[in-house]
Amino acid sequence: MNLNILKISLVLISLVMFAIALFNRWESNKNAELQQQPAILIAQSTTNTPLKPELIAELVLSPADSVAHAEFTIILPTSLRNTPLPEHLEINDDGSLLINKKILHLFEFYLSAIGEEPLELIINRIKSNLREQLTSQALDEALHILAGYLQYRNEITAIKQEYNQTVGTNEYAFEHVLNARSELIEARWRFLSEEVIAAFFAQEDQYENYMLGIATITKDNSLSKEQKDHAIELLTAQAPSWLLEQQNTANQLNEYRQRYSELVSRGASDSEVRILREQEFSPDVSDRLSTLDTQRSDWQQRLSDYRVELVTILAIEPDRQAQQAMVDELRSRHFTAQESRRVNALDNSYL
Repeated sequence: MNLNILKISLVLISLVMFAIALFNRWESNKNAELQQQPAILIAQSTTNTPLKPELIAELVLSPADSVAHAEFTIILPTSLRNTPLPEHLEINDDGSLLINKKILHLFEFYLSAIGEEPLELIINRIKSNLREQLTSQALDEALHILAGYLQYRNEITAIKQEYNQTVGTNEYAFEHVLNARSELIEARWRFLSEEVIAAFFAQEDQYENYMLGIATITKDNSLSKEQKDHAIELLTAQAPSWLLEQQNTANQLNEYRQRYSELVSRGASDSEVRILREQEFSPDVSDRLSTLDTQRSDWQQRLSDYRVELVTILAIEPDRQAQQAMVDELRSRHFTAQESRRVNALDNSYL
């Protein structure tokens, strides 16, 4: 009897020791995974590769981080400094979150810093902002919308990668564009509610439907020019008023820009340019255009001065690393951090 008890005891001890070993191994793997997570997020942020959906859910819906509030809402990344903060979100009388485009603007404000800092930090900034202004039901709704929106953006990345692999980055076909857009729209419904989709994308969809409608008509070789013109007229008649007003304003601005360029190219005086603006637009719009023209002229002058020095650096410094350091310093002298990002994109084409 004692022998049987001893055997049972030895078996139980072995099982306990085995369970402890398994637990320690699980903890070790979990800690290693947690240590790797920031590196994974940084790599995927810079390479623009899809994240695992469960990782996004964990980052957004995990409990509040014990991090100083100032780190997320006051000490912003360079590209967001001196930039107007997004508007405060609104709450309904019953305490629920008012669903409108302000939510999307808040998300995109912080997400615009992707590539400048890790996604984990960006998500924590958004969560900190939400917790600062929302409580209870509205906060819970906002966090779940954030999780869904990030899943949707993640899906966009996956669809783009698949598109580039199957179609090719240099190959363009209208039907491929339509198929990709259809997949993106379907992805919204997997992660976002109908109310959120309407608030976030209604105007964008109306504009894209109109432009794709025009493109479809234009590319239809079975139609004569008169038939195409008539079809476009019918499509335009059905377009929302805000879109038509936007199109009319864009056409008016394009005509103004063309006449403005003609005046400037033949050496017209400032008074002649001012008369053109006053003829084409109301006094308020004319004043704003005058300010924009001044800013554009200043930008072109700074860009021109910068490129004179840029060409010199590229010519005299053969070492790529030292060259890049000098170019970064040059940009910081001529431009703001946000402008430098634009200049970097322009230089890729210019060089």
